[in-house]
Amino acid sequence: MKNIIKSISLLLVASIFIFTNTANAQSKKSSKDVEITFSVDIDCPSCKKKLEDKLPFEAGVKDLKINLEERTIWMKYDSSKTDKVKLVKAIEKLGYAAKEIEVKK
Repeated sequence: MKNIIKSISLLLVASIFIFTNTANAQSKKSSKDVEITFSVDIDCPSCKKKLEDKLPFEAGVKDLKINLEERTIWMKYDSSKTDKVKLVKAIEKLGYAAKEIEVKK
């Protein structure tokens, strides 16, 4: 009888372990980093600072780089938390028109 209880307990612990690892793997797969570049009409350091101060706090934004000379904003974001439409709206809310551009690699 003790062997049966030990076997059932071991099986239960193993099942929980497998289930937990599978759930973690699935949640990692659903989070996908996406990179995007926007053309934005900025031409002064204060515009750049304003964007650098506000955009990192948008949900899902992981990284951004603003190139004043090229008038672009490159962003890396978590697609499970935001999308490019929301990012455009965030930029527009700060007073700048944004348009996605294709970056040649």
